Amino acid sequence: MRVRTNLRFLTCALTATALLAAGCGGGAEEAAPGGTAKTPISERPVPSLTKLVPASQGRTLHVGVGAGSPPDEFKNEQGVLEGWEVDLVRAAAQTLGMKVAFTEAPFDSLIPGLQADRYDAAIGQFGVTGDREKVVDFVTTLSSNEQFAARAGSGIKVRGLADLCGRKVSTTRGSREVEFAKMQNPKCVAAGEKPIDVKVFDDSNKASLALMSSRVDLFWLGSTAVQYFVKTTEGQAEVVGEYLDKNPLGIAMPKDTPMAKPLRAGVQRTIASGTYAKILKKWGIQAGAITTSEVNPKVSAD
Repeated sequence: MRVRTNLRFLTCALTATALLAAGCGGGAEEAAPGGTAKTPISERPVPSLTKLVPASQGRTLHVGVGAGSPPDEFKNEQGVLEGWEVDLVRAAAQTLGMKVAFTEAPFDSLIPGLQADRYDAAIGQFGVTGDREKVVDFVTTLSSNEQFAARAGSGIKVRGLADLCGRKVSTTRGSREVEFAKMQNPKCVAAGEKPIDVKVFDDSNKASLALMSSRVDLFWLGSTAVQYFVKTTEGQAEVVGEYLDKNPLGIAMPKDTPMAKPLRAGVQRTIASGTYAKILKKWGIQAGAITTSEVNPKVSAD
């Protein structure tokens, strides 16, 4: 089946990519009030929560951001950082009486940045894993799994990683998907098939554009990013499979930081007040809603 070019999607993706490239490596950017100008979403300081913030922290939360993954965090066409994680971190911080300063950085540099105390927290569609919990703390925010998108009419179905053997697949640098593909490739070869040809990109805009330009067969990433991408293509791409049971996503923080419990309390406050539900509805990801935020939940080791 011939897939027509969605000029609007390609233009938006290229614009977002250009804006991201222009913004990467920049200094801290003071957050605007919650949400976009049309749909402001914000919280008020809660006295019982503001008291939880350690005096040594000050009143600004410095957050590293792996931008480039709509609807999680990305630059819009006006060059403004937005996304559901941006909205949620900002709202949670507001309940603590804090401002947020965002600093963009490559995703694979965020955990090292936390370990070096460059940030108080980091967001980038972080899947919470046992291995990651050994080096950073997490405050959970959503439940999500991994999905695959293909061009509409491709006939491709993914029931498991074995179905990726011999396929060209795009994903993002530093993601779990890259490691899963590496673990699967020896199994592909043992079964007499070609290994997975993984194309790694700096952000999901570039990875999804590789699918729409027919450079790969599949786009593989977290379900929030894949579902949002598919929606933007207006029927030219579709979800063709998923991998893993639903698992927590979270805000990453330095190990043993005293700010983990206050930030968890802030996230929980947004859940109780209804702000959390408004944020998820704004970005169309209500299916991943949680009722209780946790610090370092028990999860699988890999």
